[in-house]
Amino acid sequence: MMSPTEDQTKGKKLLQEVALRYASQHGLRPDRIEWDDLGYESGMKIITAEHTVRVIFSPDEIAFYSAEGLVDKEAKLKIRNAFASLSM
Repeated sequence: MMSPTEDQTKGKKLLQEVALRYASQHGLRPDRIEWDDLGYESGMKIITAEHTVRVIFSPDEIAFYSAEGLVDKEAKLKIRNAFASLSM
């Protein structure tokens, strides 16, 4: 297993912050956020007492998200859609 790069570590942290904002907009208070290494992808799990929301990212998406001054709208859209599915 490869160790995460600085960009991936920073990207995960920033993606978690986005996920926490979307969770609060849906009235959720996550107990924790976990990352699963799925080999060629990473899965972020936002866990509450009632729900687990999963979002899958490629290593490139995570690293790109950490780039200064860049906004990855697709990554945000993935997170938003995962929380929107709870409303259905």
